[in-house]
Amino acid sequence: MANEQHNNSKESELPLDEVVGIDTILHSPPRLAIMMLLLPRLKATFTLIQKTLKFTSGNLTAHLSKLEENKMVEIQKGFVDAQPTTIIYLTKFGREKLREYAKILVNILEKMLEEN
Repeated sequence: MANEQHNNSKESELPLDEVVGIDTILHSPPRLAIMMLLLPRLKATFTLIQKTLKFTSGNLTAHLSKLEENKMVEIQKGFVDAQPTTIIYLTKFGREKLREYAKILVNILEKMLEEN
């Protein structure tokens, strides 16, 4: 019984509320991969993202739409060398949200590892 109480007090110190409150837009592995691909270059073509991450066109479009709705990327359609091209830009807000997401994960993991 004492051991059970000890475990309960440790559980109350866990950052579980931070886990529950994590940004679900970025927490999706495909969307996180898109954001991580964009981070060092700030922009990429639809084709580059699709080939690099091996997404179907429809799947990539759906994830990009979600990121665009949340102001994390900007999508511009145009022409490059007379070819229709879609360019995806990482927004300043998107970079900030990605940094915030990373800090939260690091904080959660550090707290969890301290306990064990």
